[in-house]
Amino acid sequence: MTTKYQNPPVIYTVAKLIFAEAIGSYGHDKYKNLLNSLSSLGFDSWSVSKVMGVQLKQSDNQFTALPANVERVGYFSDDRRRCVVIDENSIELRLSAYNNHSEFLDNFKTLLNTCIDNGLAKGNKVREIELHYVDIFVPDSDNKLKDMFSSSVTLPMVQFYSDDSDLIKIGVTNFTRILQTGRSKVSVSLEQFGAVEPNRRKYLPDNLSEPDPKLTMPLDVERLFKHSEPSEYAIVHTACGSLIDMDKFDGEKLRSTLETQYVESRKTFDHMIRPEICEKLWEVSV
Repeated sequence: MTTKYQNPPVIYTVAKLIFAEAIGSYGHDKYKNLLNSLSSLGFDSWSVSKVMGVQLKQSDNQFTALPANVERVGYFSDDRRRCVVIDENSIELRLSAYNNHSEFLDNFKTLLNTCIDNGLAKGNKVREIELHYVDIFVPDSDNKLKDMFSSSVTLPMVQFYSDDSDLIKIGVTNFTRILQTGRSKVSVSLEQFGAVEPNRRKYLPDNLSEPDPKLTMPLDVERLFKHSEPSEYAIVHTACGSLIDMDKFDGEKLRSTLETQYVESRKTFDHMIRPEICEKLWEVSV
């Protein structure tokens, strides 16, 4: 049984289903009907995001980058800590208030079934499914950041020269495993920050940061910084991805794949931490 915490380090989670081809951009009526169906999952508002992006096109073995208007639809719970984002190629569920993995993955499965029942991506082949966890490691006044990690983890900033007077210090370590099947991977990114003023802190990795304020979510991070003003902290992003062979949508198979991804991400997490320190800081639930 996995250890549960009263003050867990996880601040953001994402489950994402990516399709092999564009699922299309639908009219507002279909998105409004979907909102009615999602109300049972606690989503009561929606917003359309339009941001400029880049579209790659291939012709005669050459790639051309063209500006493109990227449209996405976001559905929110009343506190905006749960969000569904749908674009032309994917459906994802984001949480900034996490309870447990079973509820999270079950809700994602229900979300996908609801989208299919409402005619979104019906008949589209699935290409990949992803699971992301973002954890914030913050020491207290009795410990240093390195004390929170096991001996197998070497923090990136100790490998290079720095001065105590530096305004900001950032170090990054990345690691990726390709699992035995050759169709799944687990990637871990550890970003270490030092000498950062509270208003300059970063909480999410770049590839999970939302570019449009219409789709941003509040993050519950101050609870992790309550002990003191730390001189350093770390963002740990664990990302799991699996290629899927699925001509017909199968919610049970996708849910099973996500469960396997969670098990692998938890192995990574448990191997990375120093329990006697982290359990005191995160307060084990009895």
